[in-house]
Amino acid sequence: DESLCTQTSGASPRDRSHPSRTMTPASMSARIATPRADLERSILPRRSSRARLPRDGARTTTEHSRRVEHSRGAGTPRASSRGAALARPAVTEPSRSRSSVDDEIESLANARDEAQAALRAAQDAYAEACARRDGRCASRSEDEADVLFNASPYVDVRCEYGYIQSNAGLYIDVSKTRPPGVPRNALELANENFTRELRAMRAFLSGDDSVPGNGEPVILADKPDVSPTEASLMSELRDALATLTLSNDAIWARERARPEVPAPWIIKAPYLALCYFLDVVFPENRPIQRFWFLETVARMPYFSYNTMLTVYELLGWWRRSSELRRVHFAEEWNEYHHLLIHESLGGDALWRDRFLGFHSALLYYGALNVMWLISPALAYNFSELIEAHAVDTYAQFAEENKETLRKMPAPRIARKYYEEGDLYLFDEFQTARPRSSRRVRVTTLYDTFCAIRDDEAEHVATMAECQMEDSVMADVRKIDLLTGLALAFIAANAWIDRLAATAGLDTLEI
Repeated sequence: DESLCTQTSGASPRDRSHPSRTMTPASMSARIATPRADLERSILPRRSSRARLPRDGARTTTEHSRRVEHSRGAGTPRASSRGAALARPAVTEPSRSRSSVDDEIESLANARDEAQAALRAAQDAYAEACARRDGRCASRSEDEADVLFNASPYVDVRCEYGYIQSNAGLYIDVSKTRPPGVPRNALELANENFTRELRAMRAFLSGDDSVPGNGEPVILADKPDVSPTEASLMSELRDALATLTLSNDAIWARERARPEVPAPWIIKAPYLALCYFLDVVFPENRPIQRFWFLETVARMPYFSYNTMLTVYELLGWWRRSSELRRVHFAEEWNEYHHLLIHESLGGDALWRDRFLGFHSALLYYGALNVMWLISPALAYNFSELIEAHAVDTYAQFAEENKETLRKMPAPRIARKYYEEGDLYLFDEFQTARPRSSRRVRVTTLYDTFCAIRDDEAEHVATMAECQMEDSVMADVRKIDLLTGLALAFIAANAWIDRLAATAGLDTLEI
């Protein structure tokens, strides 16, 4: 049994057994029609034209015409008092009082809120019906999960242990009634951050893992609001998170069991090197730190793709994919919230992990820009491999720690992202399914990791869709052949140059 959050995402038509490939991807520019548009037309009030509201004392059209008539008759003899009274402009009263306009605005705002609530309810019902149709929910498992979580001592415990969040905060805590402001001077911010990271680096090099920024436990909660009992439970929950595990061998077994993502060796070789690097740097008893590193780096492809698409547009090379920038931004926003979730779980507590994550992300961003210039399809293919590996990783982690995760609460940022507010960006990156057909219920950490797993599967489908117009990617064996010929030519050139040097010649060329 899987809980209600266990939703296999839509996918590429390459194979139905992979969680990201059970539904044919929709076109990027033409989504599958859904009842949403009809619903919006039926319940959302139409916007009026942008005409200005009349000010107090403004002249009406009738009064204006009378003034024109009066000005035309200015040279005629004076009329009788009755005629003069008719010709004189009448004292105008405001067409509508200020209070009546305010009342109308308030009434329309209430109607708008009611329409949005009705739309949200209809979207939730539509998503639930789609889940039932696709067999993506099991009520008995859901009930069992609720009972298990309600019996847990951590039901009302806040799961917030991030080091970066303790310094930079969360955007959801910014007041909605005032702007969040802008960053301070770059030199000032860099100096503050360098000072903090320098202390943490010294502690790491000396082997001290009990200082801020290098292993010291962080609990993000206002001291007056936390009772001693709650503080103790938060400490216990943090210690319980440290007991979670992730089997690297089981991840590779999952990858071998599913259909292989077609990729040339020029892409697959660095992909395998990266995966083995993760296995070595993050052992099986540090899964949360591994996830934090992965999500720090995973944001970079979508940032890179938007950068290159914008450059291509500015140079006038390519504009057919302008709409794709919106999808990539939604994907980056999704990965950003994955990162915030893992920060809340304490994945950024060690200096070493932050150093590797930040610098790897910058290098990855630059490499993807170069790869895009060579072949955008290859860049998308590499991302498809990484996202497919992420699906296997999160699926194994959720299954391996299922009983423990079902007793732990979801972080506050996870509930905010998946369940509250406008879900426009959440719907935007899910190109392999009808819009608004997926809604996630997030209560426990198990729900959270199932949702993240399914998000990554959606990214796999989108990356596969982005490669479909490239005829070169239709047969990766051609790319392997061309790569082999290029390497053979380079090796032959080097061998001939060495032979020429041995023979005392300046150079020989092929």
